[in-house]
Amino acid sequence: MSVFLGWMPGAATQAALADLQHRICVALPADAPRHDWRSPAQWHMTLRYLGESIDDAQRTRIDAAMIDLAASTHASDATIVGAQYWPHAKVLVAKIEASDALKTLLKQLEATMQDCGLAKERAQTAHLTLAYLPRGAQQPALPDTGFLASPLQIDRVHLLRTVPGAYISLASWPLASTATDA
Repeated sequence: MSVFLGWMPGAATQAALADLQHRICVALPADAPRHDWRSPAQWHMTLRYLGESIDDAQRTRIDAAMIDLAASTHASDATIVGAQYWPHAKVLVAKIEASDALKTLLKQLEATMQDCGLAKERAQTAHLTLAYLPRGAQQPALPDTGFLASPLQIDRVHLLRTVPGAYISLASWPLASTATDA
């Protein structure tokens, strides 16, 4: 099961994603390949992949580093601007237009995780996976759904682990502009 830093959408974003997913689903031609649609419990944005597992020492380093990073980093914005197929991965994703602040956050997370002893990882392309296509399937043309851009606020980073059919948050750090006194 993989472990990664990610962002989980709240109710408003889940509603926008559900609307986008529904619009695409009903507009697909009858002969389109079967899509393995993701559920709201599976929707997330990977911010930094960490590996198949992390040990206790890595977890301690990551937690300490994320506490510091979150305290000095403000929430980032982004926008869902539609959907696109990624043929190399056989996925349908919600396309994200990342702000400069989100791009900076991704770079900060990469540098921080390298400081924690993790190997350099490829740069992330901001997206939320909506569906997988079967191996070997040809992607259909993406229908025009009339979807309106939907704003996002990346205000919390989670340490997520894959579990069957969902993801579990092992830890969570609110970014500085959204932290509240306890």
